[in-house]
Amino acid sequence: MIFTQEDKLDSYEDVMERAKMQIPLYCKEWTNFHPSDPGITILENLFAFQLNQQRQIASVPPEVEEKLLNMMNFRRFNNKCARVLLQTINADEPFLIPVNQRFTLGDLSYECNRQVAIGGNKLTGVYSVSNTGEIEDLSLLLYEDMIVERFPFGKDAKEGMGIYLCMENPIQQGDEVIFYLRHAHNEWRNPAKDRKFVNTFGEIKWEAYTDKGFVPITVHDYTGGMVASGELRIKQNAGEMKEYSFDNGASGYVIRGILEESNYDVVPVLNGIYGFLFEVWQKSTESTCLTFAKGKEIPLYLDLLEEGYLRVYCKEKDGKYYQYNAGEVKRGTRFFDVEHVGYGRFIFRFPVSVAAGNDSIKIVVYSEKMMRNYRIGELYGFDDQEFDIIVENIVKESFSLLVETEEPDHSLSYSFVKPDRTGDGALNYSLDENSGHIVVHDAGNYINSNIYVCGCAITQGEKGNILPGKIFTPEGYDSDIVFTNPAPGEGGRAGETIKELCNRFLGDLRQPYTLVRESDYEKLVKQIPELCIKKVHAYKDDNSNDIYVSLMPYSDKKNQGISKLYSTVITEYLQERRMLTTKVSLVQPVYVPVDVHGTIYVKKNYKNCAGEIKEFLNKTLDYVEGPQNFGDILSFHDLFHELEQLDCVDFVYDFSITPRDRTHAKLNGMDIVPNKNAILIPGELFVDIETNIEE
Repeated sequence: MIFTQEDKLDSYEDVMERAKMQIPLYCKEWTNFHPSDPGITILENLFAFQLNQQRQIASVPPEVEEKLLNMMNFRRFNNKCARVLLQTINADEPFLIPVNQRFTLGDLSYECNRQVAIGGNKLTGVYSVSNTGEIEDLSLLLYEDMIVERFPFGKDAKEGMGIYLCMENPIQQGDEVIFYLRHAHNEWRNPAKDRKFVNTFGEIKWEAYTDKGFVPITVHDYTGGMVASGELRIKQNAGEMKEYSFDNGASGYVIRGILEESNYDVVPVLNGIYGFLFEVWQKSTESTCLTFAKGKEIPLYLDLLEEGYLRVYCKEKDGKYYQYNAGEVKRGTRFFDVEHVGYGRFIFRFPVSVAAGNDSIKIVVYSEKMMRNYRIGELYGFDDQEFDIIVENIVKESFSLLVETEEPDHSLSYSFVKPDRTGDGALNYSLDENSGHIVVHDAGNYINSNIYVCGCAITQGEKGNILPGKIFTPEGYDSDIVFTNPAPGEGGRAGETIKELCNRFLGDLRQPYTLVRESDYEKLVKQIPELCIKKVHAYKDDNSNDIYVSLMPYSDKKNQGISKLYSTVITEYLQERRMLTTKVSLVQPVYVPVDVHGTIYVKKNYKNCAGEIKEFLNKTLDYVEGPQNFGDILSFHDLFHELEQLDCVDFVYDFSITPRDRTHAKLNGMDIVPNKNAILIPGELFVDIETNIEE
């Protein structure tokens, strides 16, 4: 009854009409159906009450719907910021990008989550080195103005091949850098879940060159061994890098990847490599709370501070936070000193009375818009007290409340509370990030306290999932440096409403998870994450309850079969979803060439008739590239008729088609009927082209 729509219930008029039609069946003497008749009035009241009850039963409040769906492990998606990787062009010197630095793209705003240093390094070359020492220069992959395809491990991707990334300067010990590799055939492969590949298509060992030779480094590979576009997050923990010289005369600081295990379905082929990128998220920070450990001086680089709206809170020995004001720093006083040393650059100084700890100091910074509306209200203590704030589409992870509580000595202490916090005496509240609506379920120990916005950022959800190649403008200063994104934005989504959650639940109910029909097998096999499935065909054994599945992966190799890796992944995937009484087996695909014999008379004055006819036959007989599937019949009549319809053909004489492999394809009359796991491909074309000289 959760999703019963109210408009499916009977209307009041329909119910009354049916009731009036049944009155003569129970009381033939009743003839007055006028609305003023007391009996009609009683019926109207009874049916009005009945319909009202039905609507109350059939309609479930949104809050109850959500709780019921939560019990079934369906929860609303929160707003999520799109993530974009940016590279710099024309950055000849290193420089710092502050935390929350804003970059604009039209009406979209992107920000850094942390301070990053960029511009101090760049890729200067890319080389492929075979296990025998042969070097191939792949440096064209670094040029943005041309798109070329190169094989990082050669066309055969043999084990022992290596890709060498050469850079201008060394990566310092402990630093993390981001590279992005763009795959040339990314559209063939089903995406991995959460960008993390679980199947090993290629095992790559990454190393950095140091004074001890090549030493292993930590790399989080989101390319699946270069089978898809993605990033390499490299942690340089090998020691001090040294310059490396290649046999071809090139030199530089090098990170290399050696192919240790090769199980590729599609050999890696790249058409772009980008180095030393940094992350930005599509959001606009209206207020932020920064936490610092105790220190006499704290440098802070934050452009939002230029607006001048900030509050500072320090933890004291009683474990509570108190507000500190700008002034002369003295022992035993609640003052701090701040020095403006450049645009967005400040140095804060604090007294030694601040309690020690990693969260001793909190600096809350507001935009002018938020500062004018940052006070929310007072907690009265009753359940489900509601508040509304001035912003919508909030990033829930960024949101927090500042709670101001009066102590027994009339001083004011402060607490910082995230949504959905629980515990004895805790302030428990929920946030509807779409509308900016707050419901305080339990005020805990904070009755009569005032609440303020502490941290808050807003996002535009999926609008931030932009295409690659856009130009971003940094806010706050002019620069000749160009910021652009080599990879598309990803991950941005809008917060779900309860109605959208219900629709997703209904869609999940209709999604087949148990394999029943042959089409279920075909649909699910095509959707297996990380695989490249081009065609698949499932069929049942007429004499048993066995299901057979044959498939053809995308591949740069012709007539590709099912590899050992594919067989393992697909079998495990199907075993979890098959019915208990059904046995599932994978069958290797068979490619059956079709030979053509015949004589074709063409019209005069047509050029390249032979080429046009052969192109037609090769295309028609190629079931691998065509829309046909395994087991599809080749109709002789249809092929003959289509051949006759070609503009250059006068008539077809002595024409026949023959399967080369009679074990996996048979002739039924003139038609070719392949087996269920067989697919047709062009064979030899023994066709004579003649011109009809008789007019």
